[in-house]
Amino acid sequence: MTIPSLSAQTSESKVVNLSEASFDKDIKSGLYLVDFYADWCRPCKMMQPILEEVAGEYSSDIVIAKVNTDHNKTLSQRFGITGIPCMIVFEDGKEVSRIIGYHEKTALVEKLKPYFKD
Repeated sequence: MTIPSLSAQTSESKVVNLSEASFDKDIKSGLYLVDFYADWCRPCKMMQPILEEVAGEYSSDIVIAKVNTDHNKTLSQRFGITGIPCMIVFEDGKEVSRIIGYHEKTALVEKLKPYFKD
């Protein structure tokens, strides 16, 4: 699994910021949960600490990433994002699942576990 460059991450965050410029290259290999969000979205803000926890606890299984829909409109349109938060699971660059709306950590992990390699 190739993790996007560290410049895409903040020093504290384990969640990777993705953009249109490198999106396809970044998710090409491995398992990714990409959170399509906006800064003004309250449920998106509620998901952030949950995504940070999952990113820290399951870093060997999945990369947690996010895409700001306001700054990456073409990418949002490409994936038909009409409501947020919308999280898409990608495996080796291909969409395998969508998770719509706010989810508690345990519910989110249960939806992701089938994609983890044993």
